[in-house]
Amino acid sequence: MSRDPFEELFGASNDDAPESTPAPVPARERLAHEQAERVRTSQLPTGKRTGPAGASTQAGDRAAQAKPWIVVGIIALIALIASIVVVNLARGAQEEPPPVTEPTTTQTPDTPSQPTTPDAEPEADADADGEDAEPDGPPQVEVGATYDMNIGPWNATSQISQRFGSISFTIPDNTNLVLNSDLLNSLPDSCAAMRQGWGATKTESGYEVLKPAERCAEAPELYDEVWGLVDAWVKTIR
Repeated sequence: MSRDPFEELFGASNDDAPESTPAPVPARERLAHEQAERVRTSQLPTGKRTGPAGASTQAGDRAAQAKPWIVVGIIALIALIASIVVVNLARGAQEEPPPVTEPTTTQTPDTPSQPTTPDAEPEADADADGEDAEPDGPPQVEVGATYDMNIGPWNATSQISQRFGSISFTIPDNTNLVLNSDLLNSLPDSCAAMRQGWGATKTESGYEVLKPAERCAEAPELYDEVWGLVDAWVKTIR
């Protein structure tokens, strides 16, 4: 049987060669080969990993790197919105006119003034002067024994206390009777003018006590005694 010249020159073709079936690989060798491939793949840089596992790891790293920028963008957006709101509120407050308030008036009830009593000033004077203040009326004194005293110019009679001692009188103007007695002369020298200031005044309705305008500050008790005795004598003039 003759051979093909091409076969003699190039050899037999693969198509004509008998098919050979690969020998089965043991499970231990296959597991060891897979582990070695995993170790080799883990040692490669992230960007150079291949295969499905490498692609998923690279995508996770990119997502991790993008998270900070996303957070920064959200914060910047919130700050921008807040600044816009603040600016709008400030403009609204400036443009809004202030409220107009009407002036309020309060009326106070009229308080009636309290009337002052006529005794207010004498009481104040009495408090200021103390014991030197002159009482409102003649003091009550013990008159004691009396004797008759005739007043010829007035055609009148009276009863005068013996406590005056030796007594005389003058009527210089037919209206005022001026007494002179031992009791009146006992007033101190500081009140010497008062020694001739006691007596009686004749009026249309009767008789009144004639006494000094001021009180004797050095001897107020003696002054009150003379006043009481003169008042008791004037009341007896008839």
